[in-house]
Amino acid sequence: MNEADSVRMHALLGDEGMLACKCPEEADVILVNGCTVRDKARHKAISAIGGYAALRRDRGAMRPVIGLGGCVGQLEKDAVFKRIPELDFVFGTDTIDQLPLLVKNALAGLRRQVMTDFDADPAYSTMTRISGVPGVRAYVNIMKGCNKHCSFCIVPQTRGPEKSRSMDEIIGDVASLVSRGVREVTLLGQNVNSYGRPGKNENFPGLLRAIDADPRCLLLKRIRFTSSHPWDFSEELIGCYAPPARGGVSRLAWHLHLPVQSGSDRILSLMGRDHEISDYVRKMDLLRGINPEVGVSTDLIVGFPGETEQDFRATEALLDRVGFDSIFAFAYSQRPGTRAAGMNDDVPQSGKLRRLGLLLARQEAISSQRYATRIGREMEILVEGCAKNSGLAAARGLRAAVWSGRTTCNRVVNFMSGAGTEDLKDRFVLVSITGATGLSLQGEMIRVTS
Repeated sequence: MNEADSVRMHALLGDEGMLACKCPEEADVILVNGCTVRDKARHKAISAIGGYAALRRDRGAMRPVIGLGGCVGQLEKDAVFKRIPELDFVFGTDTIDQLPLLVKNALAGLRRQVMTDFDADPAYSTMTRISGVPGVRAYVNIMKGCNKHCSFCIVPQTRGPEKSRSMDEIIGDVASLVSRGVREVTLLGQNVNSYGRPGKNENFPGLLRAIDADPRCLLLKRIRFTSSHPWDFSEELIGCYAPPARGGVSRLAWHLHLPVQSGSDRILSLMGRDHEISDYVRKMDLLRGINPEVGVSTDLIVGFPGETEQDFRATEALLDRVGFDSIFAFAYSQRPGTRAAGMNDDVPQSGKLRRLGLLLARQEAISSQRYATRIGREMEILVEGCAKNSGLAAARGLRAAVWSGRTTCNRVVNFMSGAGTEDLKDRFVLVSITGATGLSLQGEMIRVTS
């Protein structure tokens, strides 16, 4: 969500004639779009603002204006001025459209502006702002806010209650992006499963099928979405993952990110997750029965208040039972303002980190086994750029480039292309899989497909 918001900010300021620069030392305006999902992310955003404040002091009369936005801005409001008096303005997740006015006022000398009120209009309408050529991947907001109120989560306070855009408006956004060369869209919401305006015949599976069937979207190759909640991950949505010949959505990427957070029913109850592990496992079994090729990832929290060794072992057992492709696991950090903040944070940090390490090691072994079954297969990937381990080819004494991309199942593939190969970024490429680790697949390019 924050990345999509940053693109929107860039476009809004671009409409005012402003240009992005490569380094803050050259900037007239510096914006920090901060996340508060975990305490570490919040501190990182505040620290960045502090660093830019020092830059402001060093530049004297040529000092830049500095703004803080995103979930950090929404949560901090004017309190942040006490810690960072050099900050010029704060804006929230619902006031991004006011950014040009805030910047204009700050450049004119108006300081300590705060715009963090939630929009009281029950309707939600915002056309995706496109700045120049966006490449082949893009994000489209379909809804905002969350009504789930999990005990550990600050999102309802930083994003507000759920509001959905109209289906026609969303499809229009996607069609516009496709006309500009986009071939993969990611539909965004705090919980896309609950998409739909009150009193309207709309739901998320219907939106997926409507995009898939729209003639303006014929050149679209992949639809992704994030994020989901197990409680309302419906059988109708599971049916969208079926192969097209069996009634599935033809452009839906075969990947699902479905956060489970814990493998213990007792901890799930303390978290306020409104589902049990048996519900989650049943839905995974249904999904794998319809399409065993779908890659599944999840979020997990270790060391939640009250988590015992038995609870943790239940989470380890869940990894074995479901067979996730990957996990995003974190040690619990208390978030002020959440219900969990009133619980006794009784798992010591050393215990949290020990459990986190055990969980990550267990998942890496599972991922290695799952990825190894792909060796010898051919897969189409969307190239994202040069691989981080681009020294691989050189180490083998080969005059070749190493690229990285993702399959429809969201598996990372690092592959070699021949010497003198054209720039493959943003291209779809067919790759033969030759190796696997717990983090990625390796392969060799066969041909460019589009």
